[in-house]
Order: sequence, then structure tokens, then C-alpha cells
Amino acid sequence: MKLFSFCFLTCLLCSVSMFGCGSRRPPGLPKLTACELTVQFDDGSPVENVIVMLYPVEGKWYSNGKTNSAGIVKVAVNGSFYGVVPGEYKVTVKKQEVTFPPNYNPESENSAEAVVHQHIAEEFMLPNKTPLQITVGTSPVKEILTVKKSERKKN
Repeated sequence: MKLFSFCFLTCLLCSVSMFGCGSRRPPGLPKLTACELTVQFDDGSPVENVIVMLYPVEGKWYSNGKTNSAGIVKVAVNGSFYGVVPGEYKVTVKKQEVTFPPNYNPESENSAEAVVHQHIAEEFMLPNKTPLQITVGTSPVKEILTVKKSERKKN
């Protein structure tokens, strides 16, 4: 049940951050620079449906987006305003999949547990561990980010 609650809250937070709570430009939001990132695995294959977050090294304006089938994301501030405030960013990439066994019942103490599959190596999912960093100036950004697949744990 704790795992289900954690996954639900994570999805809710991502949805709010991706789609925002409105379309009004926040007060004090500086001019934005267009930012298109391509996320690929180290074998060159695109990584689709991943959440990409840009955490400012200094400042308060984070940006995010979700990759398409080609691994491309057009990053937006607060998930609503396309572009990025100029500055340096730590970049995280997350892709999770939750699977529920056929006998899963969240109301039962003896139920089989849902399984969370991480598709991206853990080091790319945490702002304080990620090796990914970009610098955004006033010219449009178009970069390729390379990540590693997570190693599946064998039972």
C-alpha cells in the first residue's frame, strides 16, 4: 500500500508540474530561451516518455517536459511557458513503470505488491547525483543528453 501511495503521489506531482495550474505568466519570470533536448540511451536509441527536469544551480525557475517517441522534449518553465531562464542547470531524467500482478488488491494486507520498474540508471534521476548539466544563454539550445539504462535486479 505504501508503494502504491508513493507512486500515486509521484504521478500527481509530475502531472501538476508538467501541466501547471494555470496559463498566466508568473510575476518576475524573465525572458526565456528556447530549449530542445534529445534524450538517448548510450547505444543511441531514443528514450521516449521520460520526464526531464532542469534544476537551476542558482535561481528559482525550474523547467521540465516529457520526451516524445523520438526522445525529444521542448522544455518549459512550470510546464507551461516554453523555454528556459538563462543559467546553469542540473538535469534529471526519470522513467518509471508500475506493474500490478493479477492478484493485486490494495485493500488486502496479503496482496501481491505492485512492482516499480526504473528504466533509467539511478544516477540520472537525482539532482544531487546527476552528471547531466547544461548552460543556457540567450541563443536557442539544442542538445543531446545520453543516459544509461538501469540494471534490472534479478530475484
